[in-house]
Amino acid sequence: MSAIAGSILGYSVKAVIFAAVAYAGIICGKKFRDKKDAAKALESK
Repeated sequence: MSAIAGSILGYSVKAVIFAAVAYAGIICGKKFRDKKDAAKALESK
């Protein structure tokens, strides 16, 4: 029974880490896109 609980705990930790990395990627991607769009808006004026 403890092997099952340990396995579930291990997979839960991995899922949380992957979710945090995905969230950080989304935030960084949005910031990069906003920066790129702002530079393009200045360029076209």
